Amino acid sequence: MSALLARRPLLLAAAGGGLLLLAVLPGGLAAAAARAGLLAAALGVAAVLARRWARPPAPGPLRVLAREPLGREAGLLLLEADGRRLLVGFGAGGVRVLTRWAGEERP
Repeated sequence: MSALLARRPLLLAAAGGGLLLLAVLPGGLAAAAARAGLLAAALGVAAVLARRWARPPAPGPLRVLAREPLGREAGLLLLEADGRRLLVGFGAGGVRVLTRWAGEERP
């Protein structure tokens, strides 16, 4: 999604250029409407292709493996950081590491 947002100015410029061409080209109202429809379809296809070809974000050093809510403002997170798994509790009082697992051992 961020790749699509990065290309937003380019897509807006293309749309503006297409609309400018529609206003300048000769022909009646029906021809302009047909060109506008083709332009809208082309921009839609470009947006779909840009989203499909966007690279997924690179994984960072911290991953959330599981999340379990315990109330409105509290919950548990199972995190993986540098190959270690951590069970973390969070709530209105703050965040605390509850347990650490070494290696591939499952909780």
